Amino acid sequence: MGLDQEDFLWRVIHVDFKKSVKREINNRKAWYEKSEVSRHIVKIEDEKYLFVIYLNGWSGIPKAFLAIREDGVLPGFEISKEVVFRVSTYNNIMRFAARDKTGMKDIVRRPIKLMERLEKLLIEYFGATIPESHHLYKELSLLLELSAVMQNNQPTFKRMFEELLTIFKEQDTNHLLTKERFDRVYTIALDWHVLLYKEQRMQLMVHHDLPVIMDYIKGDKKAKKLYKMLKIFHTEKRKKSFEEFLEGVVEKQIGDISKLSYSANDLKQFRLLKEKETTEEFRLTMIPIIRND
Repeated sequence: MGLDQEDFLWRVIHVDFKKSVKREINNRKAWYEKSEVSRHIVKIEDEKYLFVIYLNGWSGIPKAFLAIREDGVLPGFEISKEVVFRVSTYNNIMRFAARDKTGMKDIVRRPIKLMERLEKLLIEYFGATIPESHHLYKELSLLLELSAVMQNNQPTFKRMFEELLTIFKEQDTNHLLTKERFDRVYTIALDWHVLLYKEQRMQLMVHHDLPVIMDYIKGDKKAKKLYKMLKIFHTEKRKKSFEEFLEGVVEKQIGDISKLSYSANDLKQFRLLKEKETTEEFRLTMIPIIRND
C-alpha cells in the first residue's frame, strides 16, 4: 500500500533552516539528546511552524517536543500545543493505517466473501424474511443484520483507507499540514473506529447465539453446509479476538464501554469516548514535555 515504507521524521533534512531556528533548537537540547525535525509544517493563521522531537541519544525514546515558527520565533503555549497535537496525531493515524494485523490494512484485506456465503446459506435454509413467530427470530435476525453491516462497511473501509493514502501522498509532497487536511484525517480515524466497534460488538453477541442456531439445524441434511459454515464462525479464537478488541479499544480510565450496545446513541457515546481518549492521552503524556516556555 505504500504507507509502511515511509519514515515519518526527517533527520536534519531541512538544510535551509535559518540560523535562528537551528540556534533555538540546539539551545533547548540536552547534551545527550538528538533532535529530529518533522517533515510536516503546520499552518496556523497564515504562519508556518515546525515540529521538533528531542530523543534520548542512546535509547531513541522521545524526551520532549518543541514548536518553532519557520523564522525561529517560539510561539505561545496554546499554538505550541496545537502544532504538537496535529503532527503527532497525524503520524499516529498514518502508522495505524499502515500497520499489519492490528491496523487498517488488515480490515481492508479481510475475506468478506465468507460473510456473503454465510448469508446466502442462511437465506436458502430459513428464507429471506424471518417471521417474528420463529423462536430463533432474535438470533437469526441479528446474524443477518451483522452480515449486512459487514458487507456494507467493507467498501466504506476501503474508501476511507484509499482517502487516507491519497492524503498521505499529498502530505508527503507539500508537507503543509493544514487544519482542513488534519481535521479530515482525524474524522476518518474516528469514523473508522465507530464502524469497527459496531461490528465487533455485534460479532460477540452473535458468537453467543451461534450454538443455539447450530443445535436447531444439527442433523438436518439440508443444513449440512450451513452447519459447517457456522462452525467456522464459532471458534474460541474469534471470540477472544472480539473480547480483546472491546477490552482495549478505549482505555478504562477514559470510560467503561462494557455496557454500550451498538444502538445509534451508544455509538455516539463511543465516538465521544474515543475522541476523549486521544485528547486525554495528549494532555497527560505530551503536554508536560513541550519545551515552549
